[in-house]
Amino acid sequence: MIAERNMAHNALKKGGFLLFVLSTTQVLAAPQVNSVTQQSSGGELQLVISGSGFGEKSHPNPLYYFDFDEDSKAQNVQASAVKDSFSTNGTISADSTPYGSGQVLRFTIKQDPSAVAIPGIDFDSDRLYVYFNRRYSFSIADSSNWGSRGFNLKSNRIWGDTGNNIYIGYQGKEGNSSGRIFPEYTAEGGATWVGTNLPQVEGEWTQEEIVYKASDIGVQNGIFDLYHNGNSVHDSVFRMRTSDRPDRYSKLYFDQISNGTNENKTLYIYYDNIYIDDTFQRVYLSNAPTFDEAKERLVQVPLKWSDNSVTVKLKSGNFSPSSSYIYVVDANGDVNKNGARLCQSDCPSPPNPPKGIGFK
Repeated sequence: MIAERNMAHNALKKGGFLLFVLSTTQVLAAPQVNSVTQQSSGGELQLVISGSGFGEKSHPNPLYYFDFDEDSKAQNVQASAVKDSFSTNGTISADSTPYGSGQVLRFTIKQDPSAVAIPGIDFDSDRLYVYFNRRYSFSIADSSNWGSRGFNLKSNRIWGDTGNNIYIGYQGKEGNSSGRIFPEYTAEGGATWVGTNLPQVEGEWTQEEIVYKASDIGVQNGIFDLYHNGNSVHDSVFRMRTSDRPDRYSKLYFDQISNGTNENKTLYIYYDNIYIDDTFQRVYLSNAPTFDEAKERLVQVPLKWSDNSVTVKLKSGNFSPSSSYIYVVDANGDVNKNGARLCQSDCPSPPNPPKGIGFK
């Protein structure tokens, strides 16, 4: 995964049990998952994942987690490592995401370029992992949505204290196919053009992930990987710091329209399951038996974390737990390539059967 890509770029380098057996040879140093046990604590279902190679994690929870349950716009403090309450802009709306029905955040795009759905989130680390679900009520390609100066949407942006920043833009002044990922003021060779590699379909939820690691000063070895619905849409390396702008990025923003919109149209952006952490370590639930196939994957919130055991709050969404798989990602971005299947009582034999093979 991330570690393999880095090498290629010569960059940095209720009471029952859910049991499974994992077969096949794993890549050395990737996390090994030996068993998963279901338990109930305080009325919530948890999974205890046992194995090796998970690494130590300084705080089990992500830095911030927003699920917008209980009509709250603030982060879920119980599930977040940062306990100072942080609230978003917008309103709470009932909606169905790809991972269940519930409450989501609805943000109205404003003419004011300073209006953002989620104010700047501070972090102090050389890396960041961001997962979320997002839906636009409009088509970016429809020029009738634009204001008089175009439609300059920065869907995500990370800033440094010296003004250096990197952003994801669906389109620039060059038109509909000018989407880009651009480290402003520090890039070598200008913008990275991604064009139609940044899919955005009106009215459809997208599962999005950002994997960031700071570059060294003056070196083109920074990571800013972008995934849409489990597919990589960007994975080149960047120079993000220079002698004039040496600071690491430290503040994360979500959608901003710098040039405004058509004032006669109301445009909405929806969000759910926002997970932000300062490490690549994380746990997924998916309905696919291998990670290469796991395009639909729901990040789980860790409650405890050690090198050989991780406890997560089970969030199954629309997945059936009895036919789902667990994946653990370590600090280098390595993951168990074959999922750890959850099943009631004895697992099928052989483990991790191909699709279509049922339970004993």
